[in-house]
Amino acid sequence: MTSTVISILLIISLVAIIILFVMNISNKKTIAILTQRVDDLTSGEGGESLEKELDQIIADNKKLLKDSEQNSEDIEQIFKRLKTVYQKMAVVRYDAYEQLGGEMSAVVVLLDENNNGVLLNNVYSTEGGYVYTREIEKGKCKHELGDEERHALSEALNK
Repeated sequence: MTSTVISILLIISLVAIIILFVMNISNKKTIAILTQRVDDLTSGEGGESLEKELDQIIADNKKLLKDSEQNSEDIEQIFKRLKTVYQKMAVVRYDAYEQLGGEMSAVVVLLDENNNGVLLNNVYSTEGGYVYTREIEKGKCKHELGDEERHALSEALNK
């Protein structure tokens, strides 16, 4: 009976060895396929490796991030400057003297984002032209304004 048990154990061991041998061959084929895929990935076209391509992509990405930060700073500076640039304008033409006609006189108002700027009033007469300037701060003028000047200032403020 012991020889039968030993024979069964030997047969089971032999079957297990055959199974392991087949699995070993299968694993070697899988490893060979994976090795080939890794080689294909790392060799790339023209002999460049995937590692070099990844390094270049990372370097490009860092440059883009740096450029993006610089662009954001530049845009912020532009917006700061735009606040002081004349953005609102109104022109009102009128007759300073009824007998002249043709609306030869004009008021020009130029304002920035904060409603600061200048009012220019060109009064035309037969004797010559005169230009009056008024400083505008926060939409207001320290000097009394004429009807045309108030009208032009109101138009500019509403833009």
